[in-house]
Amino acid sequence: MSKRSLLILLLFWNALLSGAVIWSLTRARIPERQLKERLTAIGDPVDPLPALAVEVDTMHRPEGRIAFFFMDSVQARYELVKESADRVRSEGQRLEGNLQQEMAKAQARYNELMSKDHTYSTQAELKADQDELEKLGDKIQEMRSNSQDRLDRMQTDMLRDISGQIKGFLGKYNETAKYDYIFSIQDAGQIWVGNKGLDITPAVVAGLNAQHRARKSGAK
Repeated sequence: MSKRSLLILLLFWNALLSGAVIWSLTRARIPERQLKERLTAIGDPVDPLPALAVEVDTMHRPEGRIAFFFMDSVQARYELVKESADRVRSEGQRLEGNLQQEMAKAQARYNELMSKDHTYSTQAELKADQDELEKLGDKIQEMRSNSQDRLDRMQTDMLRDISGQIKGFLGKYNETAKYDYIFSIQDAGQIWVGNKGLDITPAVVAGLNAQHRARKSGAK
């Protein structure tokens, strides 16, 4: 899995968890006449419908104010996401460049040692050359491992920061909005949007970017 795919996956984890909740809140009994019309439209038999006559307790069904935002749009338009991804990518390129330089040096030294005439070399000299080759290999492996660890830490910190900023903004936003539920969804996700008027994506993206710019200005 690529670094970019992992970023997208972690950014969307909460969208995958919200499907069951919103389904339980928005599901309601559909009149039998409407069910017949829908089934007829797709060519399925419409009679009888005993299994569809499910009683719903409307007297005790909880009500809630719901809103949603598209995480796809946040990922594409939230400036912190792009800046963080660029920073990780730049550091990855720097570390890769350093690794390539050391590998080139190690390869040159390897070629030098292998081209030596060991006809009259002592056992101690042969062992010294072998030890040096092993150390070169260990150094390259350590650099590769350290580079990967650093990138992993950067990505973990980046995702924690992004998630924290989104959560913090939604908390402040909802002090005024007073929604009972705010779901993050994605275009190809598991939640079907019935009322587009509940979409607060523009407000979320604008608010996150304003919050991010203010934080950058404060840091400067």
